[in-house]
Amino acid sequence: MFRRLFRSAARQLHVLSTQTIKPASPTPSCFNRYNLSSMDQFSPHTYIPIVFYYPNHAPNNAQDIADKSCRLKHSLSEILIQFYPFAGRLHSGAYIDCNDEGVEFQEVNIKCGLSEILDKSADEALGLVFPAGLIWGNLNYSSSPLVIRLTTFECGGIAIAVCLSHKLGDGCSFSTFMTSWATKMRTNTSSEDKLLSPHFISHPSNDDAAVIVPEYPVMKKDGVKKRFVFPNSKIAQLKAIVNESGLQNTTRVEVITALLYKCAMAVTTANSGLFSPSALVHPVNMRLKILPPVPETSIGNIYWSIFIPTRNESEINLNALVEKIQKGKMEIGAVKTLDATKYWSNLLEFSRNNYSFFFCSSLCRMPFYQIDFGWGCPSKVILVDAPINNSFILMDTPNGDGIEAMVSLDEENMATFEQDKEILAFTSLHSTAGPL
Repeated sequence: MFRRLFRSAARQLHVLSTQTIKPASPTPSCFNRYNLSSMDQFSPHTYIPIVFYYPNHAPNNAQDIADKSCRLKHSLSEILIQFYPFAGRLHSGAYIDCNDEGVEFQEVNIKCGLSEILDKSADEALGLVFPAGLIWGNLNYSSSPLVIRLTTFECGGIAIAVCLSHKLGDGCSFSTFMTSWATKMRTNTSSEDKLLSPHFISHPSNDDAAVIVPEYPVMKKDGVKKRFVFPNSKIAQLKAIVNESGLQNTTRVEVITALLYKCAMAVTTANSGLFSPSALVHPVNMRLKILPPVPETSIGNIYWSIFIPTRNESEINLNALVEKIQKGKMEIGAVKTLDATKYWSNLLEFSRNNYSFFFCSSLCRMPFYQIDFGWGCPSKVILVDAPINNSFILMDTPNGDGIEAMVSLDEENMATFEQDKEILAFTSLHSTAGPL
């Protein structure tokens, strides 16, 4: 049924305009070059895709939609004065030429209701609201590192899909930009008092030689993706079980990450009939951990990943995994600088020893559900999962009453994983096949 809806909606998708939005005032010549850090340079040449869905709470009015569009573009132009590298162009992978070429802003209209998109769990729906080819798509040197699509629906609801180059930042950078943009539009003021001021770190100049980014050792893309919702009440039960072993100050993300990793390893071992050593790769925000600390509004790839190895089957234990995660986070405090070559050497060392990888990223506690442009907070925010198997992406639920996990596994393992007793015990009923 949904495929029929999708084909019908796709036929009625009308591209209204494609514009280039430039900063409202020129970037000073002293800021024309923004050098990328080593972590930026070694980040993938891909866009991070996040979409924000906003229902219509007022009578549907074409003029109101036109006004929203106009104000979005105006406030974007204003905020790009502060986020000037976002309006530049990548040069040889080493720096951003802050030449004010601008960001791409698309407007489309779909002849269906917003609820018809939100109620369905299909990748095709995301293909309607994102610019073509940009869901984790590759960035080339002539392209805008920031691309935005505004989609309007018959009901008056809208979707704002934002694709930000991973070269320019991580999830925290994305959150800072969206919060600043929304605040700028909502307050409609030239005062910077209420805005989150981005902090661009000055990195040493480097030569213009193209930087070769290593491929992740395993990037299987034929997985099955499903969403699992962990209510806070169930998370509290899970934490209580872990705390009985003597562990203290466990966090929601720690226990859910450990549970997902444990169950995924268990089903992989059961289905293959053979245990294979594996490692959990878990990024940690380093803004307040490196020395000296940098502001939380710092832009860039300012994270470090802890590696949790599982060398034998006896280590597939929830309490032991939580303890390893906590220990890894404590040890990461000794990292003084973020050296990408060391990061990649850690990854490649496990790969050479034939470890399988599981990746878990968390956007919990980031204020994506508070991004209010003046017409209320989004009803749904989706970070489209990365096109790799054995991955988990964690986000807060819309009402803050739990954590939503997007899990990607191969088809056989997913069929077993979603029937795992522990997964069923700690997720809400029917959440495993829930909608987008």
